[in-house]
Parts: sequence; C-alpha cells; structure tokens
Amino acid sequence: MHFSLQLLLTLLISVTSVVADFSGPSYPPPTDLTSNHSLVAAGWHNVTSTLETYLKNQTFSSTTAAALKNVTFSVGLFSLHDPAAVKLQFHHTSPEVANAANGTHKVDGDSIYRLASVSKLFTVFAGLLELKDADWNRPFTDIVPDFADFARKHPDNDPVHIVQWDKVTPSALAAQIAGVPRDPESGSDILASYLAAQALGEVSLDPTAQGFPPVNKSDPFEFTPCSTVNTSICTADLFVESVDSRPPTFQPWTSPAYSDIGFALLGLAISNITGKSIDQVYRGSIFDPLGLSSSNSSNPPESEWHRAVIPAGPLDNFIYPEDVFVSSGGLSSTTNDLARFGVGILNSTLLPPDQTRKWMKPVAFTGRLDYAVGRLWEIMRYVHPSGHITDIYPKSGNSGLYSTWMVLLPDYNAGFDVLVAGTSTSRYQATQLIADVVTNTILPALQAQAGVEAGRKFAGTYTSTTPGINSSLTVIYNQTAIAAPGLVVSSWISNGTDMLSGLRTAVGATPGRLLPTVANLETGQQAFRLVGSVDAPSARLPGQLFSGPGYLGADWIGVDDLTYGGLAVGLLVFDIGSDGTATAASPAAFRTTLRRAA
Repeated sequence: MHFSLQLLLTLLISVTSVVADFSGPSYPPPTDLTSNHSLVAAGWHNVTSTLETYLKNQTFSSTTAAALKNVTFSVGLFSLHDPAAVKLQFHHTSPEVANAANGTHKVDGDSIYRLASVSKLFTVFAGLLELKDADWNRPFTDIVPDFADFARKHPDNDPVHIVQWDKVTPSALAAQIAGVPRDPESGSDILASYLAAQALGEVSLDPTAQGFPPVNKSDPFEFTPCSTVNTSICTADLFVESVDSRPPTFQPWTSPAYSDIGFALLGLAISNITGKSIDQVYRGSIFDPLGLSSSNSSNPPESEWHRAVIPAGPLDNFIYPEDVFVSSGGLSSTTNDLARFGVGILNSTLLPPDQTRKWMKPVAFTGRLDYAVGRLWEIMRYVHPSGHITDIYPKSGNSGLYSTWMVLLPDYNAGFDVLVAGTSTSRYQATQLIADVVTNTILPALQAQAGVEAGRKFAGTYTSTTPGINSSLTVIYNQTAIAAPGLVVSSWISNGTDMLSGLRTAVGATPGRLLPTVANLETGQQAFRLVGSVDAPSARLPGQLFSGPGYLGADWIGVDDLTYGGLAVGLLVFDIGSDGTATAASPAAFRTTLRRAA
C-alpha cells in the first residue's frame, strides 16, 4: 500500500467512531440572512407566521400560546456579517399598552423596555472592560472594607452559617458560583412581603397561618436595613449591612447558584475598584462606545418616557428606585440597542478577540446534561437532527412587569433578543415560548444557510498545476438533512494514488468531512480539519462512560494526532479570493497547493 494511503487510513480509522464533533460550527458563519434567496430570511418568515397564528387563533389548548396576545413584545434578530438582519423584527402591542395611561401605545424597535436580569450581562461586560485580570481574583474582603470588618469580627469563619467573604471573588460572582445568598429579602421574603402589605393596609395571609413562627423583632435577619419595612432605597452601605451575615448557599466554587445579591455585589466591586459610579461605568465603557443611545442604567430622561413600555398603572411601574440593585436588574434598553450590543460582543468591538472567546465558554456544569453556566451565561445545548450540537449563549430576565431574553449564537456570529411587558401571570412563559419559536426555526435555518454558502465558497475540484504531478482534491456539500454536517472530501488523488478508494475498500469508511477550525481575516485563509462521520449519542451503551465508542474516539482527542514531517495529515488550508470563494486548497502535510478548477 502506498505510504501516504497508510497514513490517511490510520487517521480516518481513528475518527470514524465518534460521538461528538469539535465544539464549534460545522461551517463558517453565514453572511446572507436577509436576501430573497436566504434560508434564514425564509425561516424568519416562518417565525412571524407562527407568532401571528398564535395571536389570531384563540383555540389553543396551550394557555401560554393563548395568553400571547395579552402581553406586549418585541423580538429581533441580528448578525455580525449581515447588518440588514437587524430589520428582521416582530412587534406586538397588547390592549393594555395600547390603552395605557403612560408611555408608548405602539411598540417598535426603539421602544424602551426594562431588561430585568439581562442587566447582569451588561455588568459582567463592564467588568471585563474596566477590571484588570488580577482584579477578578481579588478576595471581596480586599475590595469592600466592610466585609473585611465583618470577617475580623467572625474569626471562626463558620462555613455553614457565614459566607467566607475572603474566598469570594468578582470572578466567582460573575459565574454565579460564589455561594452567596440568592435574593434581597425585600424582594422574595415571605415575612418582608407580609409586613410591607400590612404597612400599605393591604390584605395578606399571615405567615403564621402557613406554619411559620411569629414575628420576632429581635431577629437580625427579619429586620435588616434593606428590608421593605425599613427602607425603599437600598444604598451600598445598607446593603452590605443587610447581606454580610446571611448564610451561604454553598462554599465558593462549589455549585452554580443564581443570585441577584451576587450581581449587586459585583456592581459594588466594579465601582470600588474603578472609583466610578456604576452608572458612569456603563455609560463610559458600553453605552457611548457602542452607540446605545436608548439604553440607561438610571431612569431614562423624561423626554424619552413617551417611548417607554408601561403596561399598566402609574409611572412607578417603569421608574425604578436607583439603588444598589441596578447592576442586577435595573437597566432599560430597546430591540435596536440590544442588536448593537450583541454585534459589539460578537465583533469584539471593545474586547480583544481572545478575551471574547474566553468569555464565551462554560465555567461550571449544572445538574442537567444540556445546561452549563458561564460568567453569567445560561448555556443551553441545541441538538440538530444530525446529532450535531450548537451551544446557545442566552441570558434571561424576569422582574416586575418585564421579561427578557438576550441570546448569542457564536457558531453563526448571530443572535436574537426578546423583550416582553405585561401584567399577565403567563408573561414569562410567553417569553419562553417566543424564544423557543425563534430557536427551533432559526437555528436550523442558520445551519442550512451556512452549509449552502460553504458549498458555493469551497465545493469544487482542486488540482495540481505542477507538470507531471497527478494530484487533485474534490470537495462537495452534502445537502441531506440528517447527514453529518460539514463539507465532504469525495475524491482525493495524491500523486496518482486514489486514497479514498483504498480507504473504502479497506474499512468501508464514509468520505472524510471538513470542519472549520481557524480563519485568518487578513490573509483570507480558512483552515479545516478532516474528521469522520458523527454517530448518534445513543451509540454509547448504558454504563459505558469510559469504554465503548465515546471516550477515546471523540474528535477532540484525535485532532492533529497523526502528522507527516510535523504537519497534520488532516489539515487543509483554503485560500479565499476577492469574490469570497476559494481559489486554492493546500493539504498541509503533502506540501502542495492545488488550484481550484474554473
């Protein structure tokens, strides 16, 4: 057997039984999301048709779908490579907003919604822009003196009853793995809510009737400075006093645990380290550089209140007290501004590209196989019919009369946002429904459009121009819906040897797939790695965590495993011409450049 064929045979045998591709895209990101020929544009038409059907048809068995017409919402797509994608929006104005006493009566891309916990995304991004690497790992006792004082007063540092503040860092807070308490007691505490209702003369069920003990005014946890009964504005000083002695949920770096308090603390840390108010940080580091003219971390100016989405009641439903929880849930923005924000992240407009890539990665697993947590990201795993996985980077929010989703899709350099307002008890469920409609329609469309564009860009036959050398490579695009995604090498002749024919005869393997790994935007080159086909995850039998096809057969284990003269046998580098299509392919280990046939 020809020596090069032996090398290729060994390589592809090692990757034909895999249960997962590399973590990343199957094709380079699509650039056309809006033309009449774009599959994404067609997908968006299906999204709007589905939403319109939900709004018009009130016979659904699903109460969530039926309730959609009773909330006001805006949903929009955005893309790094197709600026026109920002026009792919859908807006619905509910009767309560259309007839509201305050704010807008018809929503569009410039209508101002409260972001709820999507505010946390801005807080982490501001920290990435403003803090040094060392700052992220500083103990909180070094950042906020009051916590150092508390630690000195509790030298035993009982981990069951007292947060270990000297182990809590901004990085742990951003990743929601610091183990700090979840919410301010003024927001979700049963006793605080009961006492607040009493103070307002409202009827509320006495907690003792629910099995709780009577009020004990000497209990420091019942009447903290930031409890509803004591104050409506929780300043930084009062907040620290209210939170420093509360028990932890976990020890730091143990398990992800959602915490509004954690992001109030993170905002406080950013302010203390930078010497600027958190409002100054948002404005100077994010809003102004990205042109987010309709975004605010304090209440919008009165001149803009006519664009505010206020479902019902007084302005108090939109004009929030400006306290320490701004960094956790106090920002407001629009569909158009969130699109600029998302593109700014994907484009690394403000962060260096390597820092953006580092940010867009998991930090810890949750108890679900398809759900991880990053530095605030609530990372979900979408499984395509082929078995390929796309990691989705969302951040959700739900507070007051507002629910939100901000979703980034790094594999496609695209994303979408959902902004919802309403008094309906099904508001958050309606937000989830909208996000599902977009995800289940647009992700397959993005994948398909990326494949079509990759086919136009790279598919073809590449041949040697050196006299006397019979070498060629043919790349095709497999359009079968359930096929493993990726361009396919259907023919490979190396100096007269039909390498793929020999491979099929020997082991009956499928043609090798090409997956994109590194792009050089300056030189116009795109590197691919040759891999095998994807087996379904069910190929791993129960109990086979370490044995079976899934452990050593995964692509990340075998990448560049086999080399010739120091260059990977599976590495192909394509040159891209000025028209955006490939002009040449270079199988790196074979030290040759093959030119694309006209």
